[in-house]
Amino acid sequence: MKARFAYFLNLNRATTKFIYWPGTKTIFTALKIYHKLAKTILCMRAYLLFILYLLTTLRSTAQGPTGTRINLTGISNKAGQMKNAYVTAGDRSYLIGTQNGLFPDMGDHVKGEMGGLWCPPFKLADGFWALLTDKNNHKQEWLTAATSFTNYPYGNKIIYHTKIPGITIERFQFCPNGYGGVLVRYSIRNLSKVKKTFTLTFAVKSELRSVWLPDTTNNDESDLLLNSNSDPFIAAKDSLKNWYLVVTSSSQKIKHPDINNISLPEQTQGNGVTDALECAISTEPQSATSVTFALCGSSSKEQDAKKTCSFLIDHYNRLLAHKKQVFTALLKRSKITIPDKHLQNVYDWVKINTEWLTREVPGIGRGLSAGYMEYPWWFGCDNTYAIQGLLATGNFDLAKQTLNLLYERSKAVNNNGRIAHEISSNGNVGNRGNTQETAHFIMCAGTYLKWTGDTVFVYKLYPYIKSGIHWLLNTMDTNHNMFPEGYGIMEVVGLNAELIDVSVYTQQALESASTMALLFGEQEQSRQYHELALKLKDKINTYFWDAQNQSYCDFFGSREQALTTLKGALKQIAIEEQGEKGTRYESLKNHYLEQAKAITAMPDSDRGWITNKNWVINTPMETGIAPREKAIIALNKIRLENCGPYGPYLSAVEKKYMMTIATGVQAVAECRYGRTDSALWYVDKIAATFNRTLPGSISEMMPDYGCFTQSWTNYGIDIPLISYIFGIQPDALHHLININATIPQKWNDLQIENVAVADNKISLSIKRKGSVVTYTLVQTRPEWHIHFQLPEKYKLNQLNGKAINIAKNEIEIKGKSNIITVIQD
Repeated sequence: MKARFAYFLNLNRATTKFIYWPGTKTIFTALKIYHKLAKTILCMRAYLLFILYLLTTLRSTAQGPTGTRINLTGISNKAGQMKNAYVTAGDRSYLIGTQNGLFPDMGDHVKGEMGGLWCPPFKLADGFWALLTDKNNHKQEWLTAATSFTNYPYGNKIIYHTKIPGITIERFQFCPNGYGGVLVRYSIRNLSKVKKTFTLTFAVKSELRSVWLPDTTNNDESDLLLNSNSDPFIAAKDSLKNWYLVVTSSSQKIKHPDINNISLPEQTQGNGVTDALECAISTEPQSATSVTFALCGSSSKEQDAKKTCSFLIDHYNRLLAHKKQVFTALLKRSKITIPDKHLQNVYDWVKINTEWLTREVPGIGRGLSAGYMEYPWWFGCDNTYAIQGLLATGNFDLAKQTLNLLYERSKAVNNNGRIAHEISSNGNVGNRGNTQETAHFIMCAGTYLKWTGDTVFVYKLYPYIKSGIHWLLNTMDTNHNMFPEGYGIMEVVGLNAELIDVSVYTQQALESASTMALLFGEQEQSRQYHELALKLKDKINTYFWDAQNQSYCDFFGSREQALTTLKGALKQIAIEEQGEKGTRYESLKNHYLEQAKAITAMPDSDRGWITNKNWVINTPMETGIAPREKAIIALNKIRLENCGPYGPYLSAVEKKYMMTIATGVQAVAECRYGRTDSALWYVDKIAATFNRTLPGSISEMMPDYGCFTQSWTNYGIDIPLISYIFGIQPDALHHLININATIPQKWNDLQIENVAVADNKISLSIKRKGSVVTYTLVQTRPEWHIHFQLPEKYKLNQLNGKAINIAKNEIEIKGKSNIITVIQD
């Protein structure tokens, strides 16, 4: 944009900077300035050209210096979604209710208590409700039936059309980052021609209780009401712990109504207490009046919560502006522009969803949680997928914080290299770790090193990583065949064996550990890890491959282990079918019984077994260790036989459940072998579930159940797009970026901007016209090397306008900006 202004006006930066601020007011201010300048220093023709250009950009006033639009527009819900849950998220607190504005008992981990306002590690309130009283006729109306819900990256808007003629009410709420509370603003709009006066009664029910897993046997003691009628606050305290809820208002006309005369429109379970604030409000004709409430918590003192409440009320505008800035910065990082605008929008919102799941708990740590509403804490499995998406989209700080949290808590409870499975936000560990998670963590730390080059942090992890390798190949490999034992990603009853995903991720862990050992001066250890990685890769492709079934196996083991697994599968389906003896249950039961009969007749020898056809049989392709000939056979078979309407079934035998992570991993597996359009088929399956439950989000269980927002969904969106379609594969340790883009067949114009690799940033534009493809590469660190590689069907033609005469289909370049032209055969 600056270049174009300079062309028309030949003006310096000090003059042109006015244009970049959003809002038409600033545009016309700038226009006046330019008008004066034009009279004295510009010819009329250039002046008219500038005005024409300026007017054409009025619709793009939210653009940044690169001309890319940052869109913080909200998404409204659809009919039928009003009873679905939503989240208002901050890093210290979050609020969960339903899109009709209510707060019913919801959730299973703490039965009926997963909704409401949380300030982890404890809950603050079941909810809040507003009662509008018309002072002219004393008619009262609870705001319980919202007519619309709009979800923004930074908050939510709920609209009520009241029974009072001409009166509508907008409720907007957001959780400021860094504070344990929520701000709720009611704007009363008077569309009539007469002045209106009201009282707005804001009622709150406390529910001060522990998060799951409780750290006391009595995790829901009765709450105590603390406030007095002369105090402009509501205050409640847990009777056992120093957990406080405080509520206040921006209104200058507050009083405490008699709570005994107020009957809440919803009844919720628990041992909380109810109180209310009453505010006097008047609205002039054709105008609006607003009142704001703050609900805050403290784990130490009532006064601390009161100070936070007052601060949030006083700094409402600044806090909301900061919240918007967080999402603006987030959307600028690794920003894509692609022909598929639906997928582009999904990609942006997946980044937004990930930010919602950032969880910080004083004394425990900060990291990416798994999902709302059931899993708002940390997982070894979920995080090691999602962190890879964080790295690709430039969120290095959160990736590091999450890895560190997993490391610190795992070390505290295990101290042997094992990575914990589930860490509650009070620090309690529900499962000390499935075998796969230790291997996956080490692999993920290696990916972190490639993107960031952060040797200091990885050096801190390295001793524990070495312990983790020892734990995998010794403690968990009792028969010393290099296939660690124990549960993996699929937590199926009885599936406690030498699993495919555990072995594959252990192989990847060895490769990552080899790189780290060499980096930290342990050459012999590096060599040993490397040799073990090669050996394990060969063993996986030998012993886990079933040539007859043209598939990788679920696990390797004995005949007895196979029979035990089938017994577990029978038990599992009985649980999932809730004991119903219907047609589906009987069919699955007969299938597993027939399998057991066939296996019983087989020789008793160790071998690979296909019992469940779990989706993790794709991990050899996901990681790229499967030879191409086997990979293509397996990928085709999964697509043909193992997929439902939204991607691979979790179990292709049971053909019931599909998840974003299974579909996402399958997309990455297709990418590994250059099958971009096949990968997009899976990516599009994830994108097709966007907005189904919560506007702006994707459910973990496809298409529309489970957690309504899930962190590991980013893996199946971010990695195929950034690492394979745009082909950005970093090696920050060596100041090298590998580019091996694979363009979808129907895409001819695509761009990615501000991809961070350590302290470098790279932007890549790809334009295809006929058989000619032009790549424009820009980086902020011109001394870095870029290794540019092409698929076989392309050949290099020009570099920066000069012909290239290279036999190989790759080139290494440096410099700030390079334009590469290739020709498709």
